[in-house]
Amino acid sequence: MKKIKKIKSISTKLGLLFSGIFVVLLFILGSILYGVFINVFGDYVKQDLLVRGNNHAKVLEGQFNEATIAHVIRMEKGATTKVLITDPAQNVIGSSVPPDEDMKNHLLAKGEKLKKGLLIESDWKHHDYIISVSPIGINEGYVYMYYPANILREIVVVLNLLILVASLGVILLAFGFIGILSKRLTKPLLMMKDATNKMSLGRYQQKIPVVGDDEIAQLGNSIQSLGEQLQYFEDSRNDFLAAVSHELRTPLTYIKGYSDILMKGMYKSNEEQKQYLQIVNNEAKRISILVNDLFEMTKLQVNEFVLDREFSNLNQVIDKVITNLQPEILKKGLKITSNLHEIPLISFDPKRMEQVLYNLVENAMKYTQQGEIFISSYKEKGLIKIKIKDTGIGIPKAELTKIFDRFYRIEQSRARKTGGTGLGLYVVKQIVEAHEGEITVESVENIGSTFTISLKI
Repeated sequence: MKKIKKIKSISTKLGLLFSGIFVVLLFILGSILYGVFINVFGDYVKQDLLVRGNNHAKVLEGQFNEATIAHVIRMEKGATTKVLITDPAQNVIGSSVPPDEDMKNHLLAKGEKLKKGLLIESDWKHHDYIISVSPIGINEGYVYMYYPANILREIVVVLNLLILVASLGVILLAFGFIGILSKRLTKPLLMMKDATNKMSLGRYQQKIPVVGDDEIAQLGNSIQSLGEQLQYFEDSRNDFLAAVSHELRTPLTYIKGYSDILMKGMYKSNEEQKQYLQIVNNEAKRISILVNDLFEMTKLQVNEFVLDREFSNLNQVIDKVITNLQPEILKKGLKITSNLHEIPLISFDPKRMEQVLYNLVENAMKYTQQGEIFISSYKEKGLIKIKIKDTGIGIPKAELTKIFDRFYRIEQSRARKTGGTGLGLYVVKQIVEAHEGEITVESVENIGSTFTISLKI
């Protein structure tokens, strides 16, 4: 058995849906108009027939003679309606046409009396006439009026034909209009489909020409924005992989080279041996820092990042970081100073905040060639604030909004000189925000940068 092919095109589906709804509505409207016309016209015929019969009966009332009867019959000669006049015993005494069987069959029974005119047959679908009867005076006789039912049936046939032709014309026009409309409605969706197909192949940046501010336009803008973000993350990932490769390759080269020298005893003195061992140790630390950053990022991504809070004084953590990093800072020819005001105890994770401060101070040291690093702490408007200020090369204004993004590094030329994977400040921001805090940065190129941490008391 042959399988029925499924309709896949959304424009076809929309066209069929709208067309189906339109046809149903047209059918309902046609039925209503048909019913209204038939009822209105039928009521008009019936009412007119009854009025004409009553008028003839009034003419005959009091003058029920041959001359008057002949006058009434002449009035109906050549008219659509027919008239038949009987005496009280239902004997026919005058007629505008020879009475047929249907006329005779609808005469009142002998002895039956009426006080006013009425319709005695209105079923035009199954009888030859619509018939009314009007009494003449008090038991003088009756006037029967007949309207041929075939006229109504012919009108209905013509009406049905007109409705059918008009409906077909309207349906054809509507289908054309609906086809154009459905194509127009689905065109942006088809462009979005094409764009997402290209995005699935790695071509993330797609231009979707949408107009307006409706839901379809918003969807198009969202897909376009998503593509730009995916492109940004793809570029960041590639930069990150390149940076990690570089960061790993350099220390591993040093470690391998100097460890080979040490293993083969290719050094001239104990001092030189210590120097080589120090180099190996420093490069191992670099790898350790890199691995630690990657480990922290992984924990952040899988929501395994937890804080071990305790009530403590942040100044103690700041002092510890300054003490531990001071030899390295002095070795670079820089100066580190602090101005730590008295601040209240707050709940925080000492190890994590120590990691934050180490990262920020080492970052300041990395980008400062001369001058100093200044750290301060103070209380302001219900917040504890910590500032790390340097006199380094600064950050371009265009980069300030991106420096806390994952994998982001300021200017690739700088990154090559200073190293780094673009994870340090990302991890810092996540730790500060995990403490319900905020970190901001202000910077001027060639003057320096200031990072400010704000924590609630």
